[in-house]
Amino acid sequence: MEWPRGVAAPARRALEAAGITDLEQACRYGRARLARLHGMGPRALRALEEAAHERGLSLRPLWDCDHRAHRDGHRRGYSVGIDPRFQGVAVSEQTPEKRRHPVRIVVVSLMVVAVLALGGIGAAGWYFSGEVIDVDHSPAEYSLTVTGVEDGRVTLPADEDTLRPGTWGLEWDGGRAVMGPVRAIEGTTVTREVLAVLEGDLAEGLAVSVDRYTYGDDPEQAFGIDYEDVTVSGPLGDYPGWYVPGEGDTWVIAVHGRNASPRETLRALPAIVEAGFPYLAVTYRNDEGAPAAPDGNHHLGASEWEDVAAAVDYARGEGAEDVVLYGWSMGGSLVAEAYRNMDSSPVRAMIVDSPVMDWDSTLDMQADDRDVPGVVTWSAKRIVEWRSNLSIDGLDQRSWAGELDVPMLGFVDTADETVDHTATLEFFDAAPPDLVEVVETSAGHTASWNADSEAYERAVVEFLGRLRA
Repeated sequence: MEWPRGVAAPARRALEAAGITDLEQACRYGRARLARLHGMGPRALRALEEAAHERGLSLRPLWDCDHRAHRDGHRRGYSVGIDPRFQGVAVSEQTPEKRRHPVRIVVVSLMVVAVLALGGIGAAGWYFSGEVIDVDHSPAEYSLTVTGVEDGRVTLPADEDTLRPGTWGLEWDGGRAVMGPVRAIEGTTVTREVLAVLEGDLAEGLAVSVDRYTYGDDPEQAFGIDYEDVTVSGPLGDYPGWYVPGEGDTWVIAVHGRNASPRETLRALPAIVEAGFPYLAVTYRNDEGAPAAPDGNHHLGASEWEDVAAAVDYARGEGAEDVVLYGWSMGGSLVAEAYRNMDSSPVRAMIVDSPVMDWDSTLDMQADDRDVPGVVTWSAKRIVEWRSNLSIDGLDQRSWAGELDVPMLGFVDTADETVDHTATLEFFDAAPPDLVEVVETSAGHTASWNADSEAYERAVVEFLGRLRA
């Protein structure tokens, strides 16, 4: 058959592979199962739903069909009653003495053990689910002690963080500095160059921590760039943000990751300013200063994308013709969800940095790293779905990669221990090759800039420059 307009080639191939040749078969297959087909994106699903509606059909889930049959069975009078062989049979009022049966004791004991085991699995699953969706804005822990400061250099205990090459922040109570290359490693200490002290006094004996976000609390403190505090009206209320003016009418909307803040996006600001684009760093539900979600949980992009869409509306209301969506970590998931769910016509391009393109494989990876048993991981996923009213499978961005129709730049870190980077590479492999560009590093989660800030900024400037050209 000729499928409705909007069912693109990847979706048609997915239907063919599933043995679905017409709309009625698609309806019987069910919306939930269709959504899981590789290549079946939200636009194709909407086109199928609209075509089904026009013909008086529905992409109802199989669950509805099964329960309709169950319900109809009850309507037909199927019920459990008394066996007619025993109707009218007198029952003695004298109860025989009960005797304990050894087999029954064993069965009951096994049932008790099973219930206790399931309870333990559920409790562990609840805890692990909280690691995913609980909101946490607790302050940084300063677990390192400065052992020396001299001649523009700082000496720290040598560990995985302090030995990383590149540019990193150093944060302490009331202060912040920017560290450059490693200059010496002696015994248990490492000495690094100090590129700048942004706030406070860096001195021996300070309790500090390494800061991946590197820079200060706002554009002015970080780079001396003038900015404006703005308020975006969204579905849950008012969301604070930063605006830095630029040339042209294409704005870059920067979206930070889970439990982070707009400060995470500051590392990209010099490149955005160099390219001449206006910059809008936004907040979303559950951020500090922003409205809380009604249930108080993260939704992994399933609802937060609406706040990104509100930021796009704000930008267009302030004169933007179109936007570049730029997301880090879970912010990458928000960017992808906004693109696939909102009217995407204002989206000119996308940039993602260590994005969560598949929560299912990411949670599997994190569970494996913690030696969490598979049954607990499965339980945690179901609890996440229940607590936040979302579908983890529905957040697999690979399902629509073939429908991408705007340029997209991705920074993918192969040493990422937070997000499953292989799902991101699979997304880009499935996307139209003429629209995507991938930069691979091996520095850790959202640390591509830290590893080589010049190469990172050059890639951003050149990508944005091609859009302007």
